[in-house]
Amino acid sequence: MERQLILRDRDGDIRLGYDDLLKYCTKANVIAAALMLRVGARAFALLSPGEPVWRRDLTWRIGFPGEGILDCVEMISHAVREGRCLRDPDMPSEGAPPALPGHFIFKIGYRGRTATLIPTAEIFDDEFRASVLRWQDEENDPQGRAAYLAYKKKKADLILSMPDETLFRTRIEEA
Repeated sequence: MERQLILRDRDGDIRLGYDDLLKYCTKANVIAAALMLRVGARAFALLSPGEPVWRRDLTWRIGFPGEGILDCVEMISHAVREGRCLRDPDMPSEGAPPALPGHFIFKIGYRGRTATLIPTAEIFDDEFRASVLRWQDEENDPQGRAAYLAYKKKKADLILSMPDETLFRTRIEEA
């Protein structure tokens, strides 16, 4: 069964899956869509066990403010446009893998509790960073760009398939 986020809004529950996030952030951001689906699913299960989170009660502090990540946060919670998403590439890394800029660290707040999620460096390694630097904005080498997108799809598939305990270091804090 496909992983889904279930969020509550004033008009009822909303279900978002990987393909839904991709429609908003585009296939160039397959890793962002996969990561944010997993970040959301893990954080929401810890912050509101047994029932969907209210999407407008979520706050986000993210160490890597990439466009794909921000698009996913917006689709999930409307937090970017409503000012509940702090883009903070200078926040303490807590050992999170480096990003360009910042680090891959996510702090999701909900009703007085905060879940901190740090993905494994196995995903966001030196090869990943070098590939992003070389290919993310490449427009003059269609073959190289296609190979890069295939590489990103493999990374996204890995993110979607890893167990939570392998993918993330997680911490919950009470306010």
